[in-house]
Amino acid sequence: MKESRFKFLVFLFISAFFILLSRAFYLQIINHSKYVKEVEELSTRIITLNPIRGNIYDKNGILLAWSEKVYIIENYNDTFSEKDVEILVDIFSNISDTPETYIDKLLFQKRLVIKLTPASIKQLSEIKGIKISEKYIRKYIDNTIYPIVGYVNSEGVPQYGIEKYYNDILEGKPGYQIVKITPGGRIDKILETVEPIKGKDIYLTIDYRLQKYIYNEMEKYKKSGAVIMSNPNNGEILALVSYPAVEPNLFSSGLSIQDWKKIIYDTKQPLINKAISATYAPGSVIKPFFALVGLEEGYSPEATIDCDGKFELENSKGNVIAEYYDWNIFGHGVTDLVKSLRVSCNLYYYNLGLTLGIDALSAYAKAFKVDEKTDIDLTGEVSSVFPSRDWKKERFGVDWYIGETVLTSIGQGYMEFTPISILKLYNVLSTKGMYYKFHVLKSYINNISEEKISYEKKLVYNFNINPVYYFNILKGLIEVTTYPGNSTDGGTAYHVFQNFPQLVAGKTGTAEVTGGKLPHSWFAGFMPANNPEVSIVSFIENGGYGSEVAAPIAKKALEKYLELKKGD
Repeated sequence: MKESRFKFLVFLFISAFFILLSRAFYLQIINHSKYVKEVEELSTRIITLNPIRGNIYDKNGILLAWSEKVYIIENYNDTFSEKDVEILVDIFSNISDTPETYIDKLLFQKRLVIKLTPASIKQLSEIKGIKISEKYIRKYIDNTIYPIVGYVNSEGVPQYGIEKYYNDILEGKPGYQIVKITPGGRIDKILETVEPIKGKDIYLTIDYRLQKYIYNEMEKYKKSGAVIMSNPNNGEILALVSYPAVEPNLFSSGLSIQDWKKIIYDTKQPLINKAISATYAPGSVIKPFFALVGLEEGYSPEATIDCDGKFELENSKGNVIAEYYDWNIFGHGVTDLVKSLRVSCNLYYYNLGLTLGIDALSAYAKAFKVDEKTDIDLTGEVSSVFPSRDWKKERFGVDWYIGETVLTSIGQGYMEFTPISILKLYNVLSTKGMYYKFHVLKSYINNISEEKISYEKKLVYNFNINPVYYFNILKGLIEVTTYPGNSTDGGTAYHVFQNFPQLVAGKTGTAEVTGGKLPHSWFAGFMPANNPEVSIVSFIENGGYGSEVAAPIAKKALEKYLELKKGD
C-alpha cells in the first residue's frame, strides 16, 4: 500500500515537471520572438518634446515676452558629502551671495529651478543622486504690458491676454522621442526623434516706449485707472495701460502663496484690466453722444437755455419734485450746443434729456451700439451699460422714474462704461461715423516660409454722421481745449492744453460716486482735431475733476506720442 502510494507521488511529480518543461519550451522556443517583442515594448517610451513659444514684440521690435532656458535640479539624496557641498557652494556662489539657501532647497524641497552654465552642469553631474533636466519658462519685460500680453503659468499654459487669445499662433507644434528605458527608469537609448516646431513670433501694434511712459505718469498719482490710445483710422491700439498692473513673471516662474495673497488683497486690484474689464459712470464724456442724438432728433444747435446753476424738476402739476445742480454753482449763462460741450453745462443736458426722453436716448444708444463690446483681440472684455425702461424692469423689477432720465443725460445713474467703450465712441466721432475694430495684433511670422502675415483692418460699421451735425460737435470739442475763460465761459481743459503744438478735440468728465469718495476723472479726445491720427481716453478712479488729473495725463501721453513720432 505504501509502495503504490510512493509510485503515485513519483508519477505525479514527473508529470508536473514534464508539464512545466513543456510550457517553458513553448514560451522560450516556439513563442520566443513574440514575447521578446512584448518585453521590448514594455521598455519603450514615447516622450513629448514641448515646443518653444513664439516671441512677442512691440511695433518697433522691442522684445516683450520670450522663452528662457532653465534647468531643473532634482535631488534623491538625504544628505550631501563634504565634497558634494563644496561643489554645490562653488556653483551657487556664482548665482547668489547665500549659496547655502539653494543647498537647503535641494535637501528639503528636493527640487530647484535655476539657470546654469555648461561648466556648472558638468560639476553637478559628478554628484550621485542628482538629476538635471531642461525647461523653458516664459519671461516678460515688465508689469506694464500685463493687460495686453497677459501671462502663462508655471506649466506654460496661457491664462490671459495675447498669450491666450493667440495661443494657436504662439504655441508651436510638439515633437517626440521614442526611447528605451532601463529597469531603473533611466533612458538607455533614443530610438527616434521628431523635433518640435517653434511657435510663431508675434508683433503688436503697441509702442512699448509709449506704454511705459504712460504707466510711469499714472504711478505719480497712485490711483487706479486706465489710459488707451489708438489710431481711429484703422483700429490699432498704440497703448493700453491699466494701473496698477501685476508682475506677469511671478506667474510664469511659480507664484508663492505669499505673493498670491499680496495680489488678491491689494485694494487697487492689479489683476483687473481697468481698460476693458471694469465699468464706471462716464460722466460728461458721454455728452457729445447726447448732443448728436439731439441734432438727429431735430434739436437746433442754436437753441439756448439760461443756465443759472440749478435745475428744478417739476411734475405734471407744475410742482417741484427734485432739484439738480450744475458742477458750477454760479451757472454758465446763455448756453447753446457748442458752449454746452465747451463748458460741460449740466443744465443743458438735463433739459435735452427730458425733451428727448429715455426711450429715444436708449434707442439711439442701441442703434449706435455704444454699450456693446468693442470685440478687441484681448481676453476679459465686458459690456457697458446704457440703461432703459426694459433694462431696469428686468434687473430690478420696478418702473423707470423721470429723475433717472435726468441723471442718465449727464452720464450718471445706472450708466456704466468701460474706458475702451468710451474710446470707441470718440473714434466714431473722429472719423465722422466709422468704427474700425480695435486690435493689438499687427503681424506674425511664419517660421517655415518666413512670410510676414499682417492683420487687415476691419470696418465694423459706418454711421455716416451728418456733416452739419459733425461740425457743431467738433467745434464744441475743440473749444474744450482752446477757448480761454473762467469756469463760467472757458473750455474745461483750456488751462491744460493751452499752447499745445497740435489742435486737440476733447471732453473732460467728472463722474460722481457714492461713499463720500472723490469723483472719477475722465478725458477723451483725438488729434489733430481736423484730421485725427490718434485718439485717447484717460480715466482715473476717484481722481477728482476731469481737468485736474485725467486731462493732464492725456496731455502728457499726447506729447510723448508726438515726441516719438518725430524721433522715428
